[in-house]
Amino acid sequence: MNRVVLSPELIFSVALKVGDEEGLEALTMRHLAEEIGVATMSLYSHVATKDDVLLGVVDLVTREIALPPPDTPPWEALKSVTREFRQVALRHPNLVPLIMRRPPTGIQGLRTLEVALDALRRAGIAPERAAPAYRRMASFAIGFVSLECGGFFRPVDIAAGNQIPAAALTELPRITEMAPYLAEWDAAEEFEKGMEAVIEVLAMWIPSPQPAEVVEGDGRGGGHVQGVHAGGHGDADPAVGPGESGAGEPRALGTHQ
Repeated sequence: MNRVVLSPELIFSVALKVGDEEGLEALTMRHLAEEIGVATMSLYSHVATKDDVLLGVVDLVTREIALPPPDTPPWEALKSVTREFRQVALRHPNLVPLIMRRPPTGIQGLRTLEVALDALRRAGIAPERAAPAYRRMASFAIGFVSLECGGFFRPVDIAAGNQIPAAALTELPRITEMAPYLAEWDAAEEFEKGMEAVIEVLAMWIPSPQPAEVVEGDGRGGGHVQGVHAGGHGDADPAVGPGESGAGEPRALGTHQ
């Protein structure tokens, strides 16, 4: 019989397998030791507590989130990392409650957070608003995925509910009306549209460029001062005519970078 060489990595990978196949309830130190083929107490030479095991499992799962290249346009980068989060969660639905229990931890979790915050900053959202913006998108993604993995969004078939008397359906006119639409659901499409809706809101958080003052003439006085709309590098925006500052105008929606 081969001797098992214990390591934190082995413990975490077996714990992930147990969580995937049997659920979090089965993830005890005793059962984990049985799966590995060692004595329970031997695990504590490599992990201090069960909580450390759970953190290691979360880190393993987080490593599966593929990060977009650094030059990806900001809104696309935000959508990419959010989309990847959903795909990883769908591969490990039993572990979704565990993933949601803590903020990002471990280097890979922090890299994922870095990508999301960098995307928001590159999109033009100020530092003090980037954190709330991240939480808006994370709240959407976590809520959607939690309900999706839990089965809440499964298609509703009112005809299959034989415990509901036909007379009772007369009290549910809207459900009866929308029965064909409740019986079908494209989760991926709705997730994409949900991300777009969140981004439409976040795009409104980008401050409008401030007007710069330009003095016409030779600079020795007497020149005419006019407002000029400053572009991204401080250059005049040719789309704004003389005397038009553009300040305070809402950013057009649907023009994601």
